[in-house]
Amino acid sequence: MTTRIEYYLQLCTELHTHCAVVLPQHPAHSEESNAELLAMLAQLKEEFATNEAYVALGQRIITHIIGHYPDITPQVHRDLLWFFGGDCMHYLGDDEMERYQKVEEQYYEQCSSKPDTCYRNLRAQVFGMH
Repeated sequence: MTTRIEYYLQLCTELHTHCAVVLPQHPAHSEESNAELLAMLAQLKEEFATNEAYVALGQRIITHIIGHYPDITPQVHRDLLWFFGGDCMHYLGDDEMERYQKVEEQYYEQCSSKPDTCYRNLRAQVFGMH
C-alpha cells in the first residue's frame, strides 16, 4: 500500500537521486547553481509533508528545472506538476488535469471507507495503466 504522500515523496526522492548523479558535472551551470538545486531538493525531502512551505519550495524547484535545465526536465514526473500545483500546472494539459482530479476524488472517497487504499494503484487505474 502506498499513501498519497508516500507516492509523491518517492517521486521527489527519485528526482533528487537523478539530479545528484547528473548535476555535479552539468556543463550549462556553475557549480554553485548546481549545488543550490541539490540543496533545495534535499531540503524538500526533509520538509516533505511536515511543513507547509514544502509546497512553495517544490513549485520553485520544478519551475527552476523546467526553465533552466531542459535536459533534466524529462526526469520530472508529470505527477509532480499536479502535486505542487501553482505555476507547475501550466505545463499540464486539460485532459491530464481532469484525470488527476479524478484520481484525487476517488482516493479521498475510498480512503473514507477503506483506509488502506493504495494511491499508486488507483492512479494507474485512472490513467489506464492496469
